[in-house]
Amino acid sequence: MKGDLTAYMRSMLLAVALVSSVAFAGLPKRLAMPVGQTTTLSMPAPVSKVTVDDPSKLEVQRNGRHVKLIGRGTGTTEVTVRTADGETHLTVYVAADKYGMP
Repeated sequence: MKGDLTAYMRSMLLAVALVSSVAFAGLPKRLAMPVGQTTTLSMPAPVSKVTVDDPSKLEVQRNGRHVKLIGRGTGTTEVTVRTADGETHLTVYVAADKYGMP
């Protein structure tokens, strides 16, 4: 059980590191999250548009400089976040639970 918790914490720290780097880089990035989990991206400028290739996998909500990602269905989808600074592309993998994450 303790090993599972440690692995989960490591994956969450990795996700936070990836999300932090997404806000400042124009290169494609990857993010893994379980169904039902919410992750918030903080962008360097106000978000003008967010596009999700498969909305059945991921719900997005934008508010100023922030984009909230909510895992809705298992699978992978692409997200594009547009700001005045340019576009950020993100590949999001939504797993059935935390144990199915890469």
